[in-house]
Amino acid sequence: MVPLILLGAMVLGACLVFGYSSFMVGFMLMAGGVLGLITFLATVGVKRPGERETVIDERHYIGKHDDHRDYHY
Repeated sequence: MVPLILLGAMVLGACLVFGYSSFMVGFMLMAGGVLGLITFLATVGVKRPGERETVIDERHYIGKHDDHRDYHY
């Protein structure tokens, strides 16, 4: 609910400053959506209890020395 209120406030403020037109409303909605998407993608994921490792890339260990799980940084 709060993001919708902030988006509405952004559109209303832009219309008060630049004048009300359908172009301005559409442009500000699009700009707010892009800004929200960038903000959402930039957030860091929350680790759940018990998660210690971060997977950077997938590796497959083959052979007798498959002890990479014994080492924790």
